[in-house]
Formats: sequence, structure tokens, C-alpha cells
Amino acid sequence: MVRPKSVSYDANRVTIAWSDGHESVFVNKHLREACPCALCRGEANPFGLSHAIPLLSEISSDVKPTRHRMVGLYAISFQWSDGHDTGIYPYDYLLQICVCERCAGKK
Repeated sequence: MVRPKSVSYDANRVTIAWSDGHESVFVNKHLREACPCALCRGEANPFGLSHAIPLLSEISSDVKPTRHRMVGLYAISFQWSDGHDTGIYPYDYLLQICVCERCAGKK
């Protein structure tokens, strides 16, 4: 399984260096908008009725991570400058949304 060797970020982007030599670079706003949590994506009603509407508001163009933590051996969680911190980004999801030339060729 491919895992992050390092995670770094600045005012514009998040960079993840993977154990297989691959490097993913995400624009901060795009990664924040891709948050897979229930608040941002909505969630299924436990009784099978309608889908709960996501609570995602407009994301500021200057949003950036303020810290991160590894979640087990499968995901990364980011604290964002807009206060959001409930998203858990699985490694396979991050690789799936990577837009580098190598990954774009696989899609």
C-alpha cells in the first residue's frame, strides 16, 4: 500500500510525497472543496428516506491548512483556516483526486 512519506503545505498548496516516489500537489481551495466529510458531502438518511443536504458554504480562495494529522495507516485529516476539521481524506481518495500528469493519464 502506498503511504505518505511527507505532507507539507503553504499559503497556496498541499504537497504529499508518497512512498512510491509519486508526488501529489493540490491547490488548497480545491482540496478543501473536495472534503469527503458528511458536513461537506451530505449523508444518507439512516431510514432510507431522502439524502441529507450538505452544509458546505462558499470556500474562501485563501483557505489553507493550519495543521494535519495522520489517521491510522489509511488517511490524513486537515485543520483548515476556516475552522473546518471533520474531513478524513483516505490515501486512495487523495490519489484518486490527484491531478498530476501521471494520475490524469490513468483516468
